[in-house]
Amino acid sequence: MTADAGSSLVLGPPEDGSETRAGRSAPTRTRRRRVRLRRRITVLCFLSPWIIGFLAFIFYPMVSSLYFSFTKYDLLSQPTWVGLDNYRFMFTSDDIFWIAFRNTLWIVAILVPAQILFGMATAWVLVRPRTGSGVYRTLFYLPAMVPTVAAALGFLFVLSPSGPVNHGLELLGVSKGSVPLWFIDPSLTKPSLVLLSLWAIGNTMVIFLAAMLDVPTQLY
Repeated sequence: MTADAGSSLVLGPPEDGSETRAGRSAPTRTRRRRVRLRRRITVLCFLSPWIIGFLAFIFYPMVSSLYFSFTKYDLLSQPTWVGLDNYRFMFTSDDIFWIAFRNTLWIVAILVPAQILFGMATAWVLVRPRTGSGVYRTLFYLPAMVPTVAAALGFLFVLSPSGPVNHGLELLGVSKGSVPLWFIDPSLTKPSLVLLSLWAIGNTMVIFLAAMLDVPTQLY
């Protein structure tokens, strides 16, 4: 009788309910895993347009360009593997490559700091207004939504020899033979391209604007 009672005490369910909690923890963990999985799928669904666009229009062309750089390819016939011949010609015999390299370095050295400074200044201006701030932010961001080709064509018209900018300079007294040839004069082409790129600083402005909006107003 005593042994039976002792065995029942040893083998019986614990009185603190730990077994019940252990039994309930497995469905809880499964439910949490399902919730996390559902959230990840939702995030991937929202990111899928960007992921598809990146893979199709950025990653694949980059990998293809790297492959074609080791081949002889004229878009009409099948590519023929030539190894490093293209790179040897580019670094040793092609004078245009070094001109393009210097121009690219010039634009990067001027454009990147200018974009950061203009983007930060624009964001600082847009943080201050209390009324109509949404309208101003939308207007400043709209140029970033214009396709690059359309923006380039617009600037070609505005900065053409007979365009509105040169016409305005003539009205201010600049002679017709002294107006700048923005995209024709070699000394002005790079500044003109920098000006074209600074026109659409909406993406840079949004990054700085988001950071500045988190700064407490009393710190200003």
